[in-house]
Amino acid sequence: MEFSTSVYDSTHHSSFYPRESQAHGLSVSELTVFINRLLSTLELEELGTLYFQQLNALLPVAGLSLTDFDPRWVYGNAKISSTLIDLPLQGCASRGGEQAHAYYYISSPLSLSQREILFQLHDLFGKQVKHAVSHSRMKSMATKDGLTELGNRIAFEQAMIRQRSWAQRRDEPFSLLVLDLDNFKQVNDTFGHSEGDRVLTHVASRLVNVLRNEDEPFRYGGDEFCCILDCQTEQQLSCAAERIRASISGSDYLVNLGISCSLGGALYRVGDTTHSMFDRADSALYKVKSSGKDDYQAA
Repeated sequence: MEFSTSVYDSTHHSSFYPRESQAHGLSVSELTVFINRLLSTLELEELGTLYFQQLNALLPVAGLSLTDFDPRWVYGNAKISSTLIDLPLQGCASRGGEQAHAYYYISSPLSLSQREILFQLHDLFGKQVKHAVSHSRMKSMATKDGLTELGNRIAFEQAMIRQRSWAQRRDEPFSLLVLDLDNFKQVNDTFGHSEGDRVLTHVASRLVNVLRNEDEPFRYGGDEFCCILDCQTEQQLSCAAERIRASISGSDYLVNLGISCSLGGALYRVGDTTHSMFDRADSALYKVKSSGKDDYQAA
């Protein structure tokens, strides 16, 4: 993979910047270290972390925001910084389909050569971001359920790894809901699998519509769905579960087929694995199943 070390042209007069020594740009060895670290990952969130660590060591960059890709991807302390430099990431689209940008929060004025270094590093970073975005698209194709277009079981397991890592780093819990459709087998047996498929796609659309942007629904398998939720308390989790249950029971189409849903939930605990968290939520789900269905319990 080849990188260009071209520098963006600055249209500002050099008198705008503080005076400094004769140092201009980075040495070949510094650039080599920088590029090798960027090349070590194609995971966009991890790439942002590596990039900010290197920026912070070379320039007075207090914070970096990549929120055009994910609202949580803010590195460092952007809130107390006084100056924002907003640079486009060429060839990359935001979540809304518009031009994506990287937002740099500067703690003190940049000299002219520091500004040139920032443009140079941003150019290199942008090239790797473009590769990372393409890699993410390819992964998405392999991890999407063909029927409902939700993430599949592989996507769920990958998302759980990311979410657990985030929870451990930030000391912020999250929640898992496991959802199973009541009386789904009866629909397949009575009306055939094509009608069962329509039920699954309809439920998937209800989940997408009722969840927030920061929540993720998945088709785990058969008529079982999972939702990873940005809920940090049992009360928040219970409210989210009730919204989902009410959305399913509020569908005339599903009600006419006798379909409702049972839900089990679990809040992240320190030391949880994907397996342990899923087992708790799944056990709670089957308690609902055995006690009348169409309800929610937490583990």
